[in-house]
Amino acid sequence: MTVHYTLPAARLPAAIQSLSILLISDLHVGGRPHRSLTTLEKLAGTKTDLLIAGGDLVEHERFTADVGERLAQIEAPLGSFAVWGNHDALGKPLGPVPSWLRHETRSLSAMEAGLAAHGIQTLTNRSVRLIVNGAPLQLVGVGDTHVGLCDLDAAFDGVDPELFTILAAHNPDTAFELGERRVDLTLSGHTHGGQIALPFYGPLTLRTRHRLPRPSGLMYIRGRPLFVSAGVGTAGVPVRFNAPADVMDLRLMRVHTR
Repeated sequence: MTVHYTLPAARLPAAIQSLSILLISDLHVGGRPHRSLTTLEKLAGTKTDLLIAGGDLVEHERFTADVGERLAQIEAPLGSFAVWGNHDALGKPLGPVPSWLRHETRSLSAMEAGLAAHGIQTLTNRSVRLIVNGAPLQLVGVGDTHVGLCDLDAAFDGVDPELFTILAAHNPDTAFELGERRVDLTLSGHTHGGQIALPFYGPLTLRTRHRLPRPSGLMYIRGRPLFVSAGVGTAGVPVRFNAPADVMDLRLMRVHTR
């Protein structure tokens, strides 16, 4: 399930020869026990520099603490961060409700506190500066663009374009909307790799507005590298076909351009 990528990065500061990132996305935890929680338990003790939880973590807010508790078992000295996906923010209502009620809205502030209790910081339209071997880099986070959780102007307010910048954005559509903003790497989920991909046809849907070069993995959007995780869980039908789940283990390696 864990897939490994190495990516050369010319703009990494000289003090940072390599940087490891673990990207975990689309858990869709909706019960106990749950296959995605089991996957997280198997990752306990994993060492990485930086942990990114890429959104769609839960199907109901009461499972936020279950996710946070297990993410906290991954050793990430630079920090563990999360962004919100569309399923985090909106979901099918539970229990008896009026027939016209199609979605319930979640208390994201309460969910954010639930993750923070386990040391997981949520980045919704904001950035943080990290220091690695005395050198700074930036991590910017936005939520899902389809449900109004992505404000790039707010997220990049105060961001230094001269610093190496990583963007965590649940939906890969965000990578098409960066304009002239300087982003060295974007990390996303959302697509599930299609979840169901038919032979000779491909994924039934990626649920993106922009056409991606492939359902998941490494791709380049307008010259910038984008990693899209196929995620761990499922949405809708609890089935994957020709779209295996993944956790992404990324290693950025500094390269000399001269």
